[in-house]
Amino acid sequence: MHPGTWPSVEIARLERSLKALVKLVDEQARSGSDDVVRELSRFLVIRSCGLVEQIAEECCRSYLRSKSDPRSSSFGQSWLGRGANPSPGNLVKLVSRFDPRWADDLNHLFDADDELLKRELVFLVDRRNKIAHGLSEGIGARKALDLADIALAVSGWFISTVNPTA
Repeated sequence: MHPGTWPSVEIARLERSLKALVKLVDEQARSGSDDVVRELSRFLVIRSCGLVEQIAEECCRSYLRSKSDPRSSSFGQSWLGRGANPSPGNLVKLVSRFDPRWADDLNHLFDADDELLKRELVFLVDRRNKIAHGLSEGIGARKALDLADIALAVSGWFISTVNPTA
């Protein structure tokens, strides 16, 4: 059984940190300088994408620790953290290694609402990569805030589905 509460302290910290940044970007968008808002928005995109990566991995690690013997858990965890972008395809592939039903469920989530979540997650990953490589990305505060909501939705699916206490 997974020790402690779920979601873990680390997951709660990651979510809290992103939500604080969302609040800051929203406040600055109303009253801050354009340069500050632009840079904070870019930072929010990077952190939103990182949230999806970190929560997906932390959920999988926690699940492995709680459901496997130590050797199996160690082996399974060695396959995590290889730095793959959290694209819809990569996330579905990750959860399919645990349970094909999880993959089906995540695919349904991505396909719902005319694939809005899938398209926006692809856009988030693309913009994060452009920012990280110093390329022009054209992100404003409103779009960065919307992408943070996408990251929280995908992360929420991982927290509820890849739940080591279930």
